Amino acid sequence: MSNRRSQGPRARKSLGQHFLRDSGVLADIVAAIDVPEGGLIVEIGAGTGQLTAELAATGHEIVAIEIEPRLVRHLRDLFSDVPNVQIVTGDARLIDYGRVVTDGRPFVAVGNLPYFAASPIIRRLLEGSPQPASAVVMVQREVAREIAAPVGKLSLQSLGVQVYAEPRVLFDVPPEAFDPPPAVFSSMVYLNVRAEPLVPRNELDAFFDFVSRAFRNPRKQLHNALTRETSLTADEAHRALHDAGIDGARRAETLSIGEWRALLAAARPVQVLAG
Repeated sequence: MSNRRSQGPRARKSLGQHFLRDSGVLADIVAAIDVPEGGLIVEIGAGTGQLTAELAATGHEIVAIEIEPRLVRHLRDLFSDVPNVQIVTGDARLIDYGRVVTDGRPFVAVGNLPYFAASPIIRRLLEGSPQPASAVVMVQREVAREIAAPVGKLSLQSLGVQVYAEPRVLFDVPPEAFDPPPAVFSSMVYLNVRAEPLVPRNELDAFFDFVSRAFRNPRKQLHNALTRETSLTADEAHRALHDAGIDGARRAETLSIGEWRALLAAARPVQVLAG
């Protein structure tokens, strides 16, 4: 395994920084990106610019987002003579991609995401507007497996991603590929963003409110979870489950997105969910 140390600032453990140094992994990430015709690449968390340099070498236009001022200064100096790289200061958990990607151009997102911020960054990408055509992101290995979990092992996080995108784990990355090495393995995940979410946009808030209530006690049978966490009575929960064709003895993790939609539709006529 080949590692390359940057001449840039050192990682700060207090910020959860682990800079990717392995040249083979960097090349694999670039190879996984599929940029639409006329599109650009948005890099999230450019750090010291190791991946940015590899992306720039493809010839595509790169918008590299970085939150930390010292790293922004380093990146602007490093890429001052590279015309296809633009450095943007911003927090990827909050940034307006409509201001980063102008003229309605298609884009793909890529990044080695900080572990503590990975979930809100992914939510911002998928729930915001405009959305990327796809994303290739590094997350903790266990999180990657959860995001891409099959029906039968779904979690609230799985559903939160899979409603918007088709996820696929690409490959694992060992700790020694980073400086400093983290205590856990990482994984690259490919998110093929759907043209439209599997839940109609006007139903998304109600859908996730309902599902999140049911997942508050994921080990309980679904009938008991609905009775405990919503305002459905036991009889109303039984009726909704029956109308949706779902066995009340099942647990929340076993339901598909389609089954959750059917259950929500069946629950609405019998009771309004508690506020």
